[in-house]
Amino acid sequence: MDAAKLSPVLAIQVLGRLRVWHGDRELDAGPPARRLMLGVLALNAGRLTTRRELIGSLWGEQPPPSAVNVLHTHAKHLRRLLDPQRSPRGQEGVLTTVGDGYLLRLPDDALDLHRFRRLAYAARAAGNDGDTAGAVALLREALRLWEDDPLCDVPALENHPEVSALKAERRRVQLAYWHLMLSTGNAADIVAALTLEGAAHPLDETVQAKLIRAYQATGQRTLAFERYEATRRTLADELGVDPGPELSRAHHDLIGEAVPLPGARTPWQLPAPVPDFVGRADELAQLDAGYGTGAPGIVTVCGTAGVGKTALAVHWGHLHRDRFPDGQIYLDLRGNDPEQATSTQEALGRLLTAVAVPDQDIPADPQSRAARWRTETDGRRLLVLLDNAASAEQVGPLLPGSHDALVMITSRNSLAALVALRGARRIALDLLPPADAVDLLARLVGQRASNEPDSVDSLATACARLPLALRLAAEYAAAQAHLPLSGIVSQLHRAGPLDLLDPGGGTAIRQVFGCSYQRLDVEAQRLFRLLSLSPAAATPACAAALGDLDEIAAARILHRLASTHLLRCDSLGRYAPHDLLRAYAGELSLAVDGGTERAAAVDRLLGHYVATAIAASDILYPGWSASWRHAGLALKPEGPPMSPAAALSWLDAELPSFTTVCQTALRNGRPEHAVNLAVALYRYLEAGHGVEAVPVHDHAIQAARAIGDATAEAHLRTNAGVIQRLLGRYPAATTQLRQALALYGRADNRHGRARALSNLGIIEERLGDFASSIARHGEATALYREIDDLFGQASALTNLGNLESAIGRHGSAAQRFRAAHDLFATLGERAGQAIALTNLGEIHTMLGEDAVAAGHLREALRLFRQIEHRDGEATALSNLGTALSRQGRHRESIAHFEEALEIFRGMRHRYGEASVLNAMGEALHAVHRDGEARERHRLALAIATETGDHDERDRAAQALQRIGQDRLAH
Repeated sequence: MDAAKLSPVLAIQVLGRLRVWHGDRELDAGPPARRLMLGVLALNAGRLTTRRELIGSLWGEQPPPSAVNVLHTHAKHLRRLLDPQRSPRGQEGVLTTVGDGYLLRLPDDALDLHRFRRLAYAARAAGNDGDTAGAVALLREALRLWEDDPLCDVPALENHPEVSALKAERRRVQLAYWHLMLSTGNAADIVAALTLEGAAHPLDETVQAKLIRAYQATGQRTLAFERYEATRRTLADELGVDPGPELSRAHHDLIGEAVPLPGARTPWQLPAPVPDFVGRADELAQLDAGYGTGAPGIVTVCGTAGVGKTALAVHWGHLHRDRFPDGQIYLDLRGNDPEQATSTQEALGRLLTAVAVPDQDIPADPQSRAARWRTETDGRRLLVLLDNAASAEQVGPLLPGSHDALVMITSRNSLAALVALRGARRIALDLLPPADAVDLLARLVGQRASNEPDSVDSLATACARLPLALRLAAEYAAAQAHLPLSGIVSQLHRAGPLDLLDPGGGTAIRQVFGCSYQRLDVEAQRLFRLLSLSPAAATPACAAALGDLDEIAAARILHRLASTHLLRCDSLGRYAPHDLLRAYAGELSLAVDGGTERAAAVDRLLGHYVATAIAASDILYPGWSASWRHAGLALKPEGPPMSPAAALSWLDAELPSFTTVCQTALRNGRPEHAVNLAVALYRYLEAGHGVEAVPVHDHAIQAARAIGDATAEAHLRTNAGVIQRLLGRYPAATTQLRQALALYGRADNRHGRARALSNLGIIEERLGDFASSIARHGEATALYREIDDLFGQASALTNLGNLESAIGRHGSAAQRFRAAHDLFATLGERAGQAIALTNLGEIHTMLGEDAVAAGHLREALRLFRQIEHRDGEATALSNLGTALSRQGRHRESIAHFEEALEIFRGMRHRYGEASVLNAMGEALHAVHRDGEARERHRLALAIATETGDHDERDRAAQALQRIGQDRLAH
């Protein structure tokens, strides 16, 4: 299939931040680890990326046991992101599994790296043909694709070989472009970029020489001489060398040029640039690209308190001083303090004074002053920086009447009216990317950063990557020079960042945040405080629960908080403050909100999670939710109505939060919420999220014991036992189930006893104790019938059928599976139907009815994939592979086995892994690939021996013996 037809609007950027687009809509590539995986895949686009390379990139030499599972989960989400129209399990698409790795196939021009290389190649060809103008245009277009270092927001890839090679590649293209621009008399267009590059690489003589020539060509001889002297001193001080030939030639040419007369006096009012300015390449490029295009000359730089808005504006202004021959004006509007905000009258008076209007000629009333200001600025190429604006209304009268002047406005408000009505361009300033935050700290703390790189990372994280906090932390570290940075980090965690970074000066963190908070209305202040109680980013529904609001009102307030940059909104519509703002909101809540109100807010939020989880489970697993009544649990579907797709989407999105929500319930004295949440989530977690399920159930069992609910504890221990069994931890599973059985016995809970007995029977079957297993299943079936539990009966019939199949009673087993399937179908339970069909397919395979078996298994596979039941999907794939192998379609079967094996390994499903390894070994032996077959059987033997699985251990041993005998026979 032609990759260009797969996703015609897909675009991926790696030349700077990692960004993914569908058309003009930017998508969220997910958490850092998933972004890292996508970055590696994109660097290798068109080439196979092995699992080993991905694991090495994510975890280095010590990957966690769940590494493969995590990779698989990330791949699943990346497929949805990159190719949303493709079937989740289709064999072709943008991201496909190929053997032991992944292949990212992108349409033409979908990757900026590919476009960059094609343009650079075309530029070389144009230059060789003597087309200098064409080469310049192509190189300029190639370099415009870059916003920063490749994958700069994925710090773990900074030293990746492909990233290092890309940096060198970009460097060669930059030098070629600058050389051509200087030689064709276009120095003015590159002086800004060379200034930035020169500041970043003070020892690079090639860059410094070109910068000197650019200054010289644009008439800035003083700056050219200063640059040469600064570079000469730096080379001498740091390397002990004199300037090389290229730098010396640039200096010699500069000395020989005549000195122009000085220009007329103009206002240069910008504050000094902040020292050690780092990052913000994308924002600087946006400012570069927008100026002089004929669009309205208004730019707003918006962001949360302390994020560096003024620093960015001032830095850019100093870089581009040459663009504003009529001067640069600075005015602090003091909008962060409502009581001290600069009035329109005062602001216009100061602006007119700046452009040399005599005091006696400045009109008295604001309207006349605004008219005079528009007159004075007409035709002037000025930069006017209006700092700390409170609102669009405060700024409106200060805007010039033409676009000759550029007005830059910084504000904590989004200034939406200026964008909508005046055509302003908004630049939203976020927290520094991790790499830039670390870079800033390293510059500020000096050598200590080299000695303790891990502590620098921790310190940047503790400061939420907020530039103001980073600088305050560096200042505190300087004052505590006797302490290692690790000690500073420890103090930060013990005392809290607000205390340590709030010494009481004018830039204190609390004071800076407080100015934004005081501008909010009462209801927004209240919700801001209560959001500190949320264990995760909040949806409007979560915020509504916290604030006891309707969802529309909550969404409106969230939008208001985001517009003032007290919250950040991600691509999924979830809102959260950064860590320092969360700490500030928490302090306010403790001081303002009473304990009763805080407890009620947490209770409402936990109730929202539980109600939504119950509703999602009820729609996805209706047969299971009906059994809660039999279990003696008071769970009722009272949450919001939702479609199956919405239910699954909510569960997937909240999966990382569930453990934290349970912890929050315990910490806040509401253990019943932890219990109910774990009970509601069980079927979802069982279907492929075993690793995440273990801590959820651990907390929930602790909660059940805390409230003395033996029935809930027994139910949760049964669930935990099933999870442990699926993870191949038979002793742990048996312990949980026996404890559950004892609790059920004391409570005379027949439903619970049946479940525990049935699951113990499954483990005994795996361990080869068939007699005990039959007794367990028989007793469980009888108990389910006594209480008229159809779901339980269907589950018991399935388990009994598995046992009968294992001891050779295939006809009886098939009857059990058919009966179970019909009961599950009556209940609308797709997972149960699919499990019964999978087992029925296995029976028909054993009976030699391979075509019938394949039909059942394909239908099972379809159902499992509909509900994303990973365990069932892998089992169906494995059984389908066996059916195909028996039909002689060995190579096709091996592909199914490999896919099943990947899923089982990702889930750490030890029994499934051993079973599919044995099946794969048998198929490989059939096509005379005996070396590979032996390897699979040996792995299966090791796993089965470790877990005590009687069947798979004997199967592996017999297969190895058979392969050895066949080899001797030949």
